[in-house]
This record gives sequence, structure tokens and C-alpha cells, in this order.
Amino acid sequence: MRPVVLCFSGLDPSGGAGLQADIETIAALGGHAAVVCTALTVQDSQQVYGFETVAAGLVRQQAETVLADLPVAVIKLGMLGSGAIAAVIADLLRQHPHIPVVLDPVLAANSGGNLASDGLAQGLLRLFPFATLITPNSVEARRLTQTDNLDDAVSILFSRGARNILLKGGHEPGASILNRLYGGGEMLHESRAPRLAGDFHGSGCTLAAAIAVGLATGLDLPDAVAGAEAFVAHALQNADRPRADGQFLPRRITP
Repeated sequence: MRPVVLCFSGLDPSGGAGLQADIETIAALGGHAAVVCTALTVQDSQQVYGFETVAAGLVRQQAETVLADLPVAVIKLGMLGSGAIAAVIADLLRQHPHIPVVLDPVLAANSGGNLASDGLAQGLLRLFPFATLITPNSVEARRLTQTDNLDDAVSILFSRGARNILLKGGHEPGASILNRLYGGGEMLHESRAPRLAGDFHGSGCTLAAAIAVGLATGLDLPDAVAGAEAFVAHALQNADRPRADGQFLPRRITP
């Protein structure tokens, strides 16, 4: 069958981020998305108003059922919501060490709304050694390492078990966006893209899911990242804007 990516993400009712972003991205790139719901959120395309995590035991049951049934090629971790869910996923990853993992350490929405409850940051740190790649933006990197210097943040993330890091620069000032890919403590690649006008809802989810399906189809990590960046650029250039004063929704499926 098509390469299977098992996604752990929250439900965004607006369809801009979370599970729908994963499903659309993976389908558009030729994969099959299996989905474990970690949280129900109250949000629109502009703002997060609240969320409730799924019971950790139910998250485990969802995942174990899929893993026993489908040939999962890659696991993609998005919004986990709580330290308890992160602990369950760490246990699952110990049982499936052969499956590559892309970890998007979601702590907040692009609008700034909180998507994390107590213990999540520490739970994410415990997942780093299991992840093939982590994809923090600069805000997440600083929050996870408690330092403002991004070079120091990268070093700290490696010291805490990260194997490869894609540091996303969309929250940094400037006319272009700089992403940097690190592996083994060294920078492997950097890419620049012109900054588009406006804000986008779900771009980080889309990028991580695109990298995951690239790995699932057999690409090496640098090529999977480059291909995902190109996919995201196209989705953002063709994005929809529900409200004139609001965020854009990436158009991941185009005619």
C-alpha cells in the first residue's frame, strides 16, 4: 500500500492545523495518514480558545491498534498536549525502535494560543532520543532550553538527546525566513525563503508531515526536508484567507 505515516496530533475544527493538516499533506504527497487524536481544541483560523487532552490510555489504545494493523513507515508527532501523553508515546517508541520519528514540539499555536498543559515541556525532552528529527521554531527552541541564544539552544537540544534538528526561523525578524538543519552537532544545510505577507495557520504541522512522508517514501533526511520546504512554499503561496484581517490557511491540495 501507500507509505503509512502514523500521526499523533490534535483536532483543529478550522482544518488549518493539526490532524487535517497531516492528512491533507500526507495524501497530497502520496502517503496514507493513520491518525491518533491527542486533543480536542476550541479554535478557529485566528485563535486558540481552549483544549482538552484525550486520556493517555485511550491514546495508547488508538496507537497500538494501528501499529498492529498497518505497516507504519514513519511516526509524526505534533500536538501532544500533556506530559502523560508524552510518557505513553515514549513507551510506544521504545517498543518500535525501527520506525523513524519526526517530532514537531508543539507548545502553542501560531497565533500564540497555548496548546500545552503541565509537564509537556519535560515530556517532550524525554522524547528527543527517540526522534529522527525534531522541528522546533525559534520560540519553541528558546522555551525548551530556557535560553535566548539560538546557537546555545541548539547545543542544549543536542545535549538532551536530539539527533537531528530543523530550526525554523519564521518567528525571527527579517525579509526572509532562514531554516537550519543540524545533524551530529553540526549544521548540515540552511535554506532561505522570502517572507510572505500575512500570518499562516498550520504551516509547522504541514512541514513536519511533509518531511515524515518524504522519509516514508525513502528519501534521506536532507532531501526530505528540502522537498517538504518546497511543498510548504507552494501551499502558502496559494493559501486561502477566510477573513481579511486574519491568518491564511495553507492550500495543501491543489488541482
